[in-house]
Formats: sequence, C-alpha cells, structure tokens
Amino acid sequence: MSSSNTPSSTISPPALKPLKLNSAGLGQSTTSKEKPAPVSSKLQAPKLNFSLGGSDNNNSKSTAKPATSKLTPPKLNFALGGSKSSGSSKLATPKLSFSLGETVAKPSIKSTTWSPTTTSLVLVKRELETHDSMSFTFAAADQTLFDFKPGQFVTLAVEIDGKTHYRAYSISSVPQQKQLRLTIKRVPDGLVSNWLADNLAIGDNLSALNIAGQFNSSDCQHKAKLLLVSAGCGITPVMSIAKTLLAQDSDADIEFLHCARDKDNVIFHAEMQTLTAQHSNFKVQLLLENSDGFATFSRENNSNALAHQTGMVSKDVIQQLYPDLQDRTIFLCGPVGFMKAVENIAQESDFDMANFFQESFTPAADNKQQDNLSLDASGASTASVMLYVPDFAVEKKVVQGASLLELLENNGVPIIGACRAGVCGSCKCKVTSGEVKSTSSETLTAAEIEQGFVLACSSTVEGDITVALS
Repeated sequence: MSSSNTPSSTISPPALKPLKLNSAGLGQSTTSKEKPAPVSSKLQAPKLNFSLGGSDNNNSKSTAKPATSKLTPPKLNFALGGSKSSGSSKLATPKLSFSLGETVAKPSIKSTTWSPTTTSLVLVKRELETHDSMSFTFAAADQTLFDFKPGQFVTLAVEIDGKTHYRAYSISSVPQQKQLRLTIKRVPDGLVSNWLADNLAIGDNLSALNIAGQFNSSDCQHKAKLLLVSAGCGITPVMSIAKTLLAQDSDADIEFLHCARDKDNVIFHAEMQTLTAQHSNFKVQLLLENSDGFATFSRENNSNALAHQTGMVSKDVIQQLYPDLQDRTIFLCGPVGFMKAVENIAQESDFDMANFFQESFTPAADNKQQDNLSLDASGASTASVMLYVPDFAVEKKVVQGASLLELLENNGVPIIGACRAGVCGSCKCKVTSGEVKSTSSETLTAAEIEQGFVLACSSTVEGDITVALS
C-alpha cells in the first residue's frame, strides 16, 4: 500500500523552460529573473526564434563590423507555436514571420546594343570604293553591337565650322556586328558628304541621332525569291539586305541588278564578285550606260559579258533577264528618275505591286538658296511671300515656291534635315496657317497630316505661311 505522499504511477515530467535558439546557441534563457514555467501534464509547444544576420536581442556584446561592399545578410524570424497561455494539448498552428533584411539596389546590367543617344561612333577604317565614293567603318565607343534592320539608315550629326549639320546615310553592313559601315558618295556642292571625305580621319568621333527607315527586309514581307535593283549610291541599303539574307537564309534565291555609268563607277564591285563566288544562290547583273551592253557575274567567270543593244533599264531588259519576275519580291533604291522608270516597268509587266518596295535615295546637294528675290528666265522678279515662325522671331519675305526646309535653315530655325528626301521624317513641322505643296508624307500618320504636319524637305511655300516645330 502506498502512502499518500508517494507519487502515483504516472510521473509528471520536470518543468521545462522554453528553448531559445539564437546566435549564441541552444539553451536556457540568460535572464536571471525569469520565473519557472508551471508544471503541465503535457509538453508545451516550443517557440523557436531563429535569426540569420542582422541584429539580435540577446544580451551578448557584439563588435561592430566595418562597412563592406557586400550585400547585407538577410534577417529571418521564424516562430513555431501559439501563445503560452493556450490550454490545448495540441500544438497550435505554426506561426511564420519572414523578413529579408534591407532592400539593396541591384547593379545595372550593361547593354550589349549600341545606343546612339549615349555612345559616339569612332572611325576605324575608310576605303575608296570609286573615285567619288568611300566606305566609312565605325565602331561604338563602348564596343557594343549595332542592331538595325537591313536597309535602314543612320542619322549623323556633323559639326562643320562651329555649326552642326544632320544627314542620313544608309547602312551597307550586316546587323548584330561590332562594326557599322556607311558608304557615302560625293555630291556636287554637298557640304557634309564632301567634308566627311576630305576631313574625317581614323580615330575621329561622330555623334548620331538614331537608326530608322521603313525600307528594310525585316518589316517588308518578301518571298524566298528576290530581285534587288539599285543604281548609283542606292546600292548601299540593297547591299545590306543581300548580305544579311545570304548570311541568315541559305534558301533565298537572290538576283541583284545594279545600274551605273560604267564599270569604274560600280560601288562594291569587288565585294559582289566575292559574294557571287561564295554563294550559289546569289547572281549579279551589271547594267552599264556607257558600254556596249550589260555584264553579269558568274562563279565560273566573274567578267563574262553579255551583249545587249542598250545599257539603259527597260521592260525588254527586265523580261529577258528575269523571266520569273512574277515569282519574286522587288526591293528598289536609287535616284528618283531611275526608280520611277523601274516602277513603270513593273506595272506594265502586270507585276503584283504588293511585292514591290522602294525608297527614294537622292543625295542632298546642300546648295544655299539665295535669301532674296530671284529672277525668272525673262529677268522679271518672281513672286514673294511671307514666312512666319513665331517661336523663333522669324518674319521674313521669301521666294514663292522655295523649299521650306532651306528657308527655315537659312533663317536660323533649328530644324533637322537629315535625309532631305522625304523618307526619314526628321524635318517634320507644323503649318499652322498658309499653304505648302508637298511631294512626300511617307513618315506622317493620317492624324498628323490632318493637324497640319508636313515634311519640310519635301514641301515648297506657295503663299504666306506660319510654321511651328511642335
């Protein structure tokens, strides 16, 4: 028989103090005044505090660490169990608190693509293509890649005698490379083209505004069979299209027709011979005005000549050279007159004009227009009109029928005339009153035209006019 002071057969466990896990280890609380926990027949759900990095709440002394460039370690608070007063014999639903230290800014990732707004072009090579044309090869100052669509152009900002001039030049190289090639032809009285040919040296820097252009083989949907047609320096964007397609699409069937005055004026002559020898799907025909006919490049004989009665482009020539014309997509670039002739030939041949893409490429002569009244053929004064640009205090009598772009430039209005052919849109301005005659609105939307926007390079002043740049 057991005494009343003797414990029963069920032995109560000794009182347990809550366990605390911190950076000092696992053990009892270090607070000396802590009251003992009441005896319970069941184990109380433990509470676990876990701290990773950051500050802790124990009484141990810590030594401040010097600031470093490393990220601040994250701080994690983790608790299991409910309140101590819970009378339930079961563990309470776990309670989780999670915190990741201080917010640290991520280091910026350097772009691999050239940005014309932040990085200049550095000339690394210049090559004479013909007696009046030269290729300039640039690299980005930060050695990034040039991303563009084959056929597009870049707008350069060239400072000459303290004044910045803007001109657009087609790209003749292949995209996603570390070099950008521009092939530029001298133009009579051409301010920028001639300055570049005479003054730009290896290591010189140039600024650029952008890369743009709707005439390209990425946006213009085309067939697997193509006919690339060019004349003069219009070969530059077409060459970019040809080289890119040859590098990316082995199934493309590319016919290339280039027209020039004579063999000495064929830009990329040697390069076309090389491409013809390397690619069985690439064939070049040269149509030369000052010769007995036209020449063709073949892999067997790069100088093989085919006789023809004329060196001028015509419907008969096109049909003879390309009997499968209807199966191809045409990309055309060259002087305005030449392009119009090829367009007429395509239409007369019942070609599907949905597969016909062209871009005007008439170089700007940069001629300074007389800032006074001119004379007609009989010696009489032509009519004059008034030009008003209120934002720049311009109020000037000018020649009726004069180029709006040249009038604005000559009167100190800071307008950018890059392509000067109505294709880049850089000279867009708004006619708030008056009348102009425009030959191109290629980059303008229907809404912009309705609001009075025009391309200054392709507009002439027909009466008194008021202009704003925005």
